[in-house]
Amino acid sequence: MTKKVKLAVFDKDLKARTVKLFPVSDSGEQIRVKSGGEAHFMPYFGNDSFIEFPYRALTSPWKISWDRIYFVKKGAKQCVDFETETVYGPNPEDMKNAVSSSLLGKLGTDEKAFPVWIIYAILLMNIGVVLKVFGVLV
Repeated sequence: MTKKVKLAVFDKDLKARTVKLFPVSDSGEQIRVKSGGEAHFMPYFGNDSFIEFPYRALTSPWKISWDRIYFVKKGAKQCVDFETETVYGPNPEDMKNAVSSSLLGKLGTDEKAFPVWIIYAILLMNIGVVLKVFGVLV
C-alpha cells in the first residue's frame, strides 16, 4: 500500500481549491497528483514543504493531534519551501514535453468533419421557423 500525504494545490489567485490526499511516488520524492499526459503534475517535496495544523480527533477530544499539509502552486515542479520561503512555478520544459507527447499520438489522423446532413437539417428547420413567423405556414 502506498503512503498518501495531504496536499493543498493553490492557484494564481491564492485559493486552494484542491485539498486532499495524494499518493507518494515509488521513489518517495514526489507526490503523484497526475501522472503522464498533458496535465502531468508530480511535484517534489522535502522536509520543509509542510505546515502542521492542530486538530482534535473525535475518538480522543482531549488530545491535540497534528495534521501535516503540503502546499504547491498549480503546475509547479516543487512544493513550497517554508524554510527558504520560495514558491516554485511551473517548469516550461516539462509543459512542452507533456503537450508534445500527447499530440504525437494524434499525428497523421484525420479529424472527422461535421456531417453535411446535419447542416441541411438545421437549414430546413430554420427555413420552417422563418415561414411560420412570417405567417406563410399555418
